[in-house]
Amino acid sequence: MKLKIIYPVLFLLVSVSNVSPVEEGKYDSIKLPTKLEVNHWYRGNTHAHARFSDKINENDVPEIAKWYRKSGYDFLLLSEHNHQLSKKKVICHDEAAKPPEFIMLCGLELTRSTHTTALGINRFIDHETSLQDAVNKTIAAGGISILNHPQEPPVSALTVIKTKGLNHFEVFNGDNPQDTPSCEQLWDSVLSAPGGRVIYAVASDDCHYKKSKVGRGWIMVNSASLTKQDIQEGIRTGNFYASTGIFLSKYSIDGNLIAIDCKNGSHITFIGKNGKILKKLKGKSGTYQITGNEYYIRIRITDESGRTAWTQPVFIKDIQSTN
Repeated sequence: MKLKIIYPVLFLLVSVSNVSPVEEGKYDSIKLPTKLEVNHWYRGNTHAHARFSDKINENDVPEIAKWYRKSGYDFLLLSEHNHQLSKKKVICHDEAAKPPEFIMLCGLELTRSTHTTALGINRFIDHETSLQDAVNKTIAAGGISILNHPQEPPVSALTVIKTKGLNHFEVFNGDNPQDTPSCEQLWDSVLSAPGGRVIYAVASDDCHYKKSKVGRGWIMVNSASLTKQDIQEGIRTGNFYASTGIFLSKYSIDGNLIAIDCKNGSHITFIGKNGKILKKLKGKSGTYQITGNEYYIRIRITDESGRTAWTQPVFIKDIQSTN
């Protein structure tokens, strides 16, 4: 059986920036390599807040950035609520960066409607009237839209699918860890639905100016360099994994074999369409032989304390009938 493996996911050797929606028969023109490789891991948070706002002039962002830098992070997005910065209109905090070891991404949390992070934008965004409007304005400003804490309030899979340009969401939010199982269910529903959408899972702190909340959730971006352009492109294309404490040491796809190895996990679960458990393993490493019937494969790695990492979905297309 000859398979085509679709990688709008981790460790891309080529860029696929607009892979959505996911529909049967839509992949035949996509030509991608049969190997995935790692450049370098960069750790970062896409959702954090400061006291600095229209009402507070004291800039505490450098102090907050220092917390992250000292905790082993490589980049941070200070995503303040746009309704609290409608006068100052600040979206970037390069004053808090320490290049080349630590960079700050530009962005906001859009809070006039359903909450989203507007990551990598080039101008201030305000007065969004709906989730779709927030996504449209983010894309128009050169950014990436991330649906934040999707269970607060609940956002349905149908809403996500209908929202054009929405390809990222928080599977884990540090202020709402109890919602993670429901967020995973939402993820599989969106990925599996007819006409569904490729969507990438993000983990974030959602830290509100408290040092104790640093390190609850983050993403690890596979990138050639620690620059805004490369990190944002890695996030845009799903070239990262999400984590609350698990670190991967290897993740590769060679032909029909997926191999994964982690530094501190103890259980590995391969998951397919509609959340079906394809394979479960104990230990820090494991492999999965692709059969062609999975539709997609994603991996969840956990340890005994509940810390978790999530890889992005790998889509499988059986093209035997087309050759």
